Amino acid sequence: MFMNTDKFTGRKVWAVVLLALVLILAACGGDEAPDLVIPTPAVTVPIPTADAGQPTVAPSTIAPTPTLAGLQPTATLPPPPTVAPPLPTTDGGQPTAAPTSTPIPAATATPVATFAPAADAGYRVAFVSADDTLNVRRRPDPDAAVVAELLPGTTGIQVIDEGQSIRGGGFWLPVETAAGDGWVNSRFLTEDVSHETFCGDPAVTDLLNQLQKALAEENGRLMRDLVHPDRGLRVRVNWWNPEVTFAGEDIQTIFRAQKKYDWGTEDGSGKSIRGTFADVVLPQLESDLLAAGDWRCDEGVFGPTAGLTILPQGYEAVRFYSAHRPAPADQEFDWGTWLVGIERWEGRYYVSYLVHYRWEI
Repeated sequence: MFMNTDKFTGRKVWAVVLLALVLILAACGGDEAPDLVIPTPAVTVPIPTADAGQPTVAPSTIAPTPTLAGLQPTATLPPPPTVAPPLPTTDGGQPTAAPTSTPIPAATATPVATFAPAADAGYRVAFVSADDTLNVRRRPDPDAAVVAELLPGTTGIQVIDEGQSIRGGGFWLPVETAAGDGWVNSRFLTEDVSHETFCGDPAVTDLLNQLQKALAEENGRLMRDLVHPDRGLRVRVNWWNPEVTFAGEDIQTIFRAQKKYDWGTEDGSGKSIRGTFADVVLPQLESDLLAAGDWRCDEGVFGPTAGLTILPQGYEAVRFYSAHRPAPADQEFDWGTWLVGIERWEGRYYVSYLVHYRWEI
């Protein structure tokens, strides 16, 4: 009985449906089917935005970055702060601002006779930023009167006598300059070595070979012999990140020390980079410097990047070698470059800085 009722009701329903369909077709103008329009959502392809003042570049327009030439950073240098106090000066971190309410005790000078400049060696200002100057003072004392101010990159400086080690103030040298004679903190001087002399000296290539050996073997004693104990080694995981300086016993223990350093921030994410030299820097040295296939004297070699590839301010005073690991054919952005700064001091070459470069967004 249930099944018969269901069949009867089904016939009625189909009759109603057929009648309604006829009426709809008549209203639509015959047997033509209505147009069906499906909206297509718009697709937006994000273009990477560079950080730290770097321009935005679409992936299809990225061109290889020009190499460093002649150690002369130009308009690519980051602009100075828009609001700044009167021009500071450098004596090893002591500005020339008026003294505070707490007077600084007078420095104690201890003559030393260990400094022996190379014959006819000239010196130039080094590691002084573009908005700073190097003070020439009347005495080897950060509080002594200033007799001259030397601009970054100033050359033609002559060391005329033995230096003095100042308690809490570094090692100072007596100098003759075109701007005036006096004393300067030796940390901001370097021997002025010509490109031809530097690139043609086998002692430089021997130093680079020893550096690779020290890194490959994680040999702290050998590393100590390659870096001046007082002038130290400056390291940057990116050229725009802050430098970390290792000197003295820190050089010998650099591969096993557990001290963590602030290396700056990651490109793009802004995440803080903190860790030991062995955890943060050594892996990049192994992957890029030890695997470098292209070494150039006084010339930086880089892969494509949306960022800049320049020397940090003040570093241009020191000659360098570029160790470049090219990217694989199918991964054009997977490249790495280390610039190895090498300075001559008292007639001997030392590793002065290590600056890393890679693809930036």
